Amino acid sequence: MPAARYDGQTDWYETFARGESFAATRACAVRLLGRGPGRCLDLGCGTGLTIPLLVDAGWSVVGADVSADQLRAARPRAGASVELVQADAHALPLADGTFDAVVSVLTHTDFDDPRRVFAEAHRVLRLGGTFVYVGVHPCFASPFVERSEEGVPVGLRPGYREQGWQFLPPDPESTRIRARVGINHLPLAGLLNAIAVSGLAIEHVEEPGETDPPMNIALRAVRRS
Repeated sequence: MPAARYDGQTDWYETFARGESFAATRACAVRLLGRGPGRCLDLGCGTGLTIPLLVDAGWSVVGADVSADQLRAARPRAGASVELVQADAHALPLADGTFDAVVSVLTHTDFDDPRRVFAEAHRVLRLGGTFVYVGVHPCFASPFVERSEEGVPVGLRPGYREQGWQFLPPDPESTRIRARVGINHLPLAGLLNAIAVSGLAIEHVEEPGETDPPMNIALRAVRRS
């Protein structure tokens, strides 16, 4: 498998993703899913930061990520009971209808084609299975947001409606994700429609956290057909 965007970025990513706001994001995903038992796929699991929360909630977890580096960091955190699979989320090497739940956290801006990924989530879910997604808010955490010196959103630059990859000049010292791996921006309607056309029925949407405007969007959907 060719090198992934996050290969070689693990040390930076661990620092980036272990912050308090990201911990709350992962906790939100597990709260929306609820307790097991059942078989749960952590899709785009990265270094496995969500996996212990899912295990503690009673789920039997399989973690999938395209980055071999990220999976190596995930292994000690996952423990012996968790299966880790190196796989492209656009074409999962997993059988149809074999999961009771699929959870994905902070991933849609990393996918080349979110619609294909959500269709894969639908495919591997059993009928009646639950899909939970929590990610950056397309409106308030997009590359087109203008921020104050304190980091508060104060406006939008033109370009919000344009879907596609956004990058800053590469900088190995930068803490900004666009300088490291880029962001594939998808407007809010595009994100919700990508889930809806996959066959997943959205049951609940929220904008979690106390920040105003919200930085994340969270949803729960069900495979009904």
